[in-house]
Amino acid sequence: MFEKLKAFISSKKSLITNIQNAGLYFLGSIVQSILSLISQPIYSQHLSADEFGIIGYFEAIRSTFTPIFIFGMTSIYLMRYFKQNEEDNKKLLFNITFFLCCFNTIFVFIGYFGLYLYFKYMGVLIPLNPFAWYILAASLLDNIKSIVLINFRIRKKAWSFFTFSSVNSVLNVGIGLLFVAVFKYGAEGRMLAPVITTILMLPVCIIVLRKYSTVDFNFKIYLNAMKVAFPLVLASYAYVPIITADRFFLERLNNLQEFGLYNIGITIAGYVQLAYIALGLAFEPDIFKSVAEKNNAKLLKTGLVIFVPFLVAVLVFMLFSGTIISLLTSGRYIAAEKYTNIAIIAVFLMSVFSFFDKIFVALGKTRVNMIINIIGGASSIIIMYLLVNNYSFIGAAYGKIAISLVMVTVSSILTFKYLNDKKIIL
Repeated sequence: MFEKLKAFISSKKSLITNIQNAGLYFLGSIVQSILSLISQPIYSQHLSADEFGIIGYFEAIRSTFTPIFIFGMTSIYLMRYFKQNEEDNKKLLFNITFFLCCFNTIFVFIGYFGLYLYFKYMGVLIPLNPFAWYILAASLLDNIKSIVLINFRIRKKAWSFFTFSSVNSVLNVGIGLLFVAVFKYGAEGRMLAPVITTILMLPVCIIVLRKYSTVDFNFKIYLNAMKVAFPLVLASYAYVPIITADRFFLERLNNLQEFGLYNIGITIAGYVQLAYIALGLAFEPDIFKSVAEKNNAKLLKTGLVIFVPFLVAVLVFMLFSGTIISLLTSGRYIAAEKYTNIAIIAVFLMSVFSFFDKIFVALGKTRVNMIINIIGGASSIIIMYLLVNNYSFIGAAYGKIAISLVMVTVSSILTFKYLNDKKIIL
């Protein structure tokens, strides 16, 4: 009996390791979640609904810069990691990190100039400074952390990932609470905290990157990566309206207080997505590996392991959403509940789309990724324009569900088509 048990455990060693890693990734998210649960009521006591509106608006703006700042390089690294030797991976990592930082430093100033023109000619009432500089600086620095974390994940260094993520979360929340609750810096303090946190984490990032990279200035490597990644960048920009169109249209209603309630609602709904992120991060390398090896059974199991527990988390949250929102906002912003319960459905559906999207990248079908996002982006602009104009903020919330249904439907059809072409039958 003992020998049979030992043999069974040995045969399932890879799965057990992944589950253990998933546990550490999930614990990293748990740390972030607990800190969010602790800090949200405090932020709610010291930030007005208007300030939550400002924060939400600039988060949307920051999302428009994310694709150009990261330029699809983490996906390129994942795509090539299993197809080349360790030395080539180290050279690729160095060139991606170095040249990305160089280009992004220049783009910070270009981005600010673009924002200045947009605010001026669109007559945006929300102040541009200093918030624009905060989001641009955060976009520049966060890419370095993203590259560090992708190395921990792809090399199955779950403990390192957990430690790095946890320290980052503690610093971010701690500094944010210090600025908001103690120094009374309001929305400025809340948005400045991530920038300072990343600056403090930079020495660790440099140490890690030096360990996993080889100094080899070769612009051709980066240029080649850019060519491959370009469809991903276009796809990412096509995706931007899907996550930002609601707030850009809602800003035009000039109701900053309700805008703040809406932002609180979708932010709280986003907390549930941490469960998917934890599981998705743990098994992302397995998705790429399963597709590369044409392992249909492993790909199916990966999907089930991710979405069954995630669905349970969503249902539990919806069941107790009223109590949760009351606790998280110290009873001040209970009116945000109506937005949360709607948005959480969209959160689940978009997570399903994200799983399909990773399969497209693993298959090398970056143009298909772009086409799907173009369809989704165009649909989101039309849907949000109609629903916001006719039903205001609640229309935007339901619009998120409509957009997510479009994305899941199109991506699922094309996913099964291309997997079948690759002889991977789910």
